[in-house]
Amino acid sequence: MTTSLNKFGFLGLGLLMAAGIAFFFLRKEQPRLYINEFMTNNSSCCSEAMTKENAFEDWIEIYNAGSVSVDIGGMYFSQDSLRPLAYRIPVKSPEITSIQPGGFLLIWADGNPDRGVLHLGFKLDQDGEFIGFYDTHGRTIDRLTFGKQNENISFGRSSDSGASWKEFLTPTPGTTNR
Repeated sequence: MTTSLNKFGFLGLGLLMAAGIAFFFLRKEQPRLYINEFMTNNSSCCSEAMTKENAFEDWIEIYNAGSVSVDIGGMYFSQDSLRPLAYRIPVKSPEITSIQPGGFLLIWADGNPDRGVLHLGFKLDQDGEFIGFYDTHGRTIDRLTFGKQNENISFGRSSDSGASWKEFLTPTPGTTNR
């Protein structure tokens, strides 16, 4: 009986090790994407080129700190931490929704998703709120809660993907924060 337990024990240990190795090599790492800068209360910065109205909308800049291109199609944005899957970025346009390594992508928080794949179904609240960015499985990529925002001043990381945040009197959408 001891011999058969040892055989089963070794078999179980071998299967457990094989599963661990498979998990290590097959797991998909979380992309290194960051909410890098955003602007609410926008009346003069960065009109969205695809609109005929020349409107100045709220925007969120995503920065790819990784070494590979990442398509955010199928990922989610939310204003409610309890509902992370609130707004899904459409998956139909990887040529528009992909971010190159070291690159930036502007998402328009204008409440008009019918304007294109980079337009969210909500606006940002200039009095402050939560913004969450989630992968295709609903896992948190990045999130922040911000306070009241001043007109035409963006709020972003002091350096791209850095930990500290500051106001930008001259917003830097689509370029390095400085």
